[in-house]
Amino acid sequence: MVALLFKTSLRLRLTLLISGSVVLPMFGTLLIASYQGSQILRQEAEEKLMLQGQSLAHKVTQWDEKVVQILKNLSLQPAIKNMYWEEQEPVLQAGIAVYQDIYLINTLDTDGFNVARSDGKPFIDYGDREYFKNAIAGQEVSREILLGRTLDKPAIVFSTPIKQTFYGEEPEIVGVLALAMTLTEVTEQVQAIQVDETGYAFVVDSQGKILAHPHSHQFKALQDFHDYPPVKSLLNGRSGLLIFEDSDQNEWVSYSILLSNGWGAIVQQEKSEILSQVQQFWQFSVFLAVGVLIAVSGITWMIATQTIQPLRQLNRAVQLTAKGDLTQSVIAKKHDEIGLLAKSFNAMAHQLKDLFDQLEEKVKERTKELAKANQLITALNHKLTLENGRMEAELLILTEIQNMVLPKPEKLQGIEELDIATYMQSATEVGGDYYDILPHPGGITFCIGDVTGHGLESGILMVMTQVAVRTLIELESYDFVEILKTLNKTLFKNIERMNSDKSITLSLINYANSNLTISGQHEEVIIGRANGTLERIDTMDLGLPIGLEEDITAFLNYLTLELGPGDGVVLYTDGITEARNQAKQMYGIERFCDVLREAWSHSSEDIKQAVLVDFNQFIGEVALTDDITLVIFKC
Repeated sequence: MVALLFKTSLRLRLTLLISGSVVLPMFGTLLIASYQGSQILRQEAEEKLMLQGQSLAHKVTQWDEKVVQILKNLSLQPAIKNMYWEEQEPVLQAGIAVYQDIYLINTLDTDGFNVARSDGKPFIDYGDREYFKNAIAGQEVSREILLGRTLDKPAIVFSTPIKQTFYGEEPEIVGVLALAMTLTEVTEQVQAIQVDETGYAFVVDSQGKILAHPHSHQFKALQDFHDYPPVKSLLNGRSGLLIFEDSDQNEWVSYSILLSNGWGAIVQQEKSEILSQVQQFWQFSVFLAVGVLIAVSGITWMIATQTIQPLRQLNRAVQLTAKGDLTQSVIAKKHDEIGLLAKSFNAMAHQLKDLFDQLEEKVKERTKELAKANQLITALNHKLTLENGRMEAELLILTEIQNMVLPKPEKLQGIEELDIATYMQSATEVGGDYYDILPHPGGITFCIGDVTGHGLESGILMVMTQVAVRTLIELESYDFVEILKTLNKTLFKNIERMNSDKSITLSLINYANSNLTISGQHEEVIIGRANGTLERIDTMDLGLPIGLEEDITAFLNYLTLELGPGDGVVLYTDGITEARNQAKQMYGIERFCDVLREAWSHSSEDIKQAVLVDFNQFIGEVALTDDITLVIFKC
């Protein structure tokens, strides 16, 4: 009976055919998609833990590196290295203002007793502390988590040895610089992480003790957590994802990562919360599949019942219309969807002829509209070309101003006691390098500087620097420390007004009666001796970049040395030493010095040409990414 019904009933066959060809594949596809969706939800939950853990690890590492950099910079200050408390105390007090969580910076002698403190409190013996022992033993950076004596709460102490060189021998450890601070910022970073309802993060030290935890009412700072599964796994050298049970038999999914300083960052979430999302997704998928099956089967049955009769007539009319007979029409006896379809077909057939007639006119109208649009685009392009030309003209004007304030060759030739050669090339139309040569009654001042970046803003700052330095020299101010102090205050306020983050490394070198004075922080100053040997003078301790801080007086210093006949000086910017060739290799200071040694017996101009020839051969077809400047003078 069923077989006979299947053979004679088109409606049943149509229903089964549509159900078999649409519903079943769609059901299978939905099943596969649901499985993949559940896997994606699980994977996304795990990736969320990983991203949160990596983000926390990155922030804590940045915090650690920032504090270490502050510590190292302070340890290199001459006042710290001298180990005199009256010189150290102002530097320590200035250092504590750099970071709000720092509550104490102090120096210790080789026995662990205070030399100077930033808080002015009575001196204390710290000889029993591990951070002191590690630093005095030569460890570059030591960290110790402890209950601070100063604040009576958990804190971290960073320490580093203070080294001093005596009579050209190897540096000796003369004391220890220690920096104590709270863990407030680390705690805030931990508390900022919230993964759905149950997820949270915490940080432990290298021994598994809690440094920061959002549930501070349950877990005390420095509580031993080394047996907690993710912490235990991390201490055993296994980081990454871990599924474990806590003491309450709750399952958790955690992601742990080991930091460069030995600490651990851990983010965890209850597994049940992750699985609840997957279960909800599966339930939704099942209900959706059943609903789709019922809906498609019912709709198919109804369509089959209503559609069979008029379809043949409509199909014949469509075929004739497809062959080009636009006079076809279908008699619409019903007012259902098929009837509407028949009426729509009739309307379409009638409209087709009208459309063919109107097509040519429409094409003409569209052509006119396209022509008008093309004219508008052409006008806009012309306007854009004019605007670009104006901007290029402004850049050329600033470039010309830069070139105008540079020392002229004929002026340099008039300085008889020195053989001088200079070169400057910008990476863009407007450069950020700066040099100047200023003869005056107190000698001859050479200026060399490099503004961060290059382009319009850097070029403007370069011109400001040239004008300010020349003005101070013309006012017969030959105290370089005072000049750099005044120049910094002026440019700092201008940079602040420009809403810029630029700064400039700047060194001033004065030559007078065979004596050389060097002040300000820039690249190394290279001294060439008559016998062909080179001396490299590090300017790191002679100043601070101009415009970086409002007052750099504490960082300014100078040194003096003598030059004899045949001796000379080479000044340069990092565009030379940091240039790279097509193989990504850096030109480097060593290669630069090799070329200088080989050519030192020649004139300054010949030395300059030797450097430029070797430099251009090295970089080849690679375009400059930074400005380059070279100044050479010989006695």
